Amino acid sequence: MSVNSILVFGATGTQGHPVVDSALESDLVVRAATRDVAGAEEKLSSRVDIVEADLHDAESLVEAMADMDAVFFHLPILPSAAETPVIVTNVIEAARTTGVQRLVFSTSGYCGDNMPPGSFVSGLRRVTHTFLSSGLDTVVLRPTLYLANLVWPNIIRDIREHGRLCYPPLSEKRRLNWTATEDQGQIAIACLEKADAGEIIDIASPEPVTGPELCRLLAAVYGREVHYAPQSTDEFADMLSHMAGSAEVGRSVAGLYEGISALPGDGPLVDTDALEERFGIRLTPVSEWVEDRLGTLLDLYG
Repeated sequence: MSVNSILVFGATGTQGHPVVDSALESDLVVRAATRDVAGAEEKLSSRVDIVEADLHDAESLVEAMADMDAVFFHLPILPSAAETPVIVTNVIEAARTTGVQRLVFSTSGYCGDNMPPGSFVSGLRRVTHTFLSSGLDTVVLRPTLYLANLVWPNIIRDIREHGRLCYPPLSEKRRLNWTATEDQGQIAIACLEKADAGEIIDIASPEPVTGPELCRLLAAVYGREVHYAPQSTDEFADMLSHMAGSAEVGRSVAGLYEGISALPGDGPLVDTDALEERFGIRLTPVSEWVEDRLGTLLDLYG
């Protein structure tokens, strides 16, 4: 397989933008599929070919994928949403029609084999199965919790005003790997040629930490003491419902954290040394991400 070009969905967002950056660094031809061409032109490099496409419009997806070797895709909606099967079918049919060589799908949330079933996890497993049984050359990435969630406005406000970290809604004793979306971008591009069709790969960034350990890292960036005061999953569901304007989103995503809480011992944990060795990349330790990436974002946006 020789991949020279990639179409990225959600290219201006938290997950897609790092894939675009990694693809450009690898000198790939990059195309971005978006419903807002003008907005994408403001946010993306002039080297990116920007096309208008709608996941509900099968014909527009065929046009977007034309002449592309690979596709990066993640769901922009809940995996349990009524329109999810339609969107996934449209992506699959467009990839078949255009002869895409490889599709990389990010589950956007942890749904490892040891996770108990729930609306969110079971939905991700159904979508994963659909892609893997489609006949397309597909690689699935299963990230842990995204470090990017730490820049939610309410989290920043709570730390600044009260010196407390209320997220994630997990025990202070649980040690787990987080995932930098920048690392996911690197891995997604590496998977274009260094992964086998049909693989499901758990991904994360180095340096698993507990909530209190994460707070000590955050304290150095915020310049104040930060203590870990996790919400209950019900409180988290209520908060997320207000953020998303949807009780269904809040309850479904909160179920993901209930599943993580039910895991015996620590976790989710991922062998990041093995990922680095296999793909020939350097992943970003959590402490480095907090100091450099989070520190930069706080300097930029206050």
